Amino acid sequence: MSTQISASALSRLPAPFLVLTAVVSVQYGAALARDLFPIIGAGGTVFLRLLMAVLCLFALFRPNIITLYRQHFRIMSLFGVCIALSTLFFYLAVQRIPLGIAIAIEFIGPLVVAVRNSRTWLDRLWIGIAALSIALLIPDIGVNLDIWGVVAALIAAVFWGLYIVTSPRVAAVASAYDGLIGGLIVALVIMSVPGVIQGGWQLLNPNILWQSFVMGIAAAIIPFTFEYNALQRLPARTYGVLVCSEPVVGALIGWLILHESLNTNAVIAIVGITIASLGSTLTNKEETHA
Repeated sequence: MSTQISASALSRLPAPFLVLTAVVSVQYGAALARDLFPIIGAGGTVFLRLLMAVLCLFALFRPNIITLYRQHFRIMSLFGVCIALSTLFFYLAVQRIPLGIAIAIEFIGPLVVAVRNSRTWLDRLWIGIAALSIALLIPDIGVNLDIWGVVAALIAAVFWGLYIVTSPRVAAVASAYDGLIGGLIVALVIMSVPGVIQGGWQLLNPNILWQSFVMGIAAAIIPFTFEYNALQRLPARTYGVLVCSEPVVGALIGWLILHESLNTNAVIAIVGITIASLGSTLTNKEETHA
């Protein structure tokens, strides 16, 4: 009953509005996570984010995941690994480099997935623009950009790409939000040991728990539930166009909230990767639902 009520309420809202709200919310959540890094580290932050998301989503949607794990253990495990590691390495990147740049680099993953089976000159053009955009950041690596932050963002891009490839396989075997929550639980289990080791007793600090709850709503619950609902109603191309705003939104939030400044090369790189992602989406001939 609660699943039907929640889904019905979201379905009354325009799907593009849900996607854009999710984009802003997840970047705001990433900015909030910065305050937790010095206290519980990236591992502890990811652990609490996943914990809050699982508890809230489980209460809202009451998933039936036992059978799902029994019948589809491999794909659910892979899905959970992708969620855990893409989030962890993204936070490790955000800990070291500006938010907008981290998101732009991470977008290489979805871009490669989008053009992996295409061989047109346009596809090569989008990859070329993205590669040149990343190349603009090279002079800053080790100077204005931490090299390990860039490496972490690239690893996050790999696991985000794998997440995108894995998601349809999960959706094919799971109903409603069961697949999503099942993947989040696997991710939570994976992050429990490094999260507890890095966060320690601070994970029980009431102030930390409250901040984590707010971050979990902004960075996980709103994005996951809003996007999942929107994906059932939006063509893949429209969804892709809306999501391509993430690097720019991340840069703006980084500037407004984290007071991060970007040089000319960084701004051009962010815009370039956004254009490449947008172009790849618009020139993709598939018009199926995401």
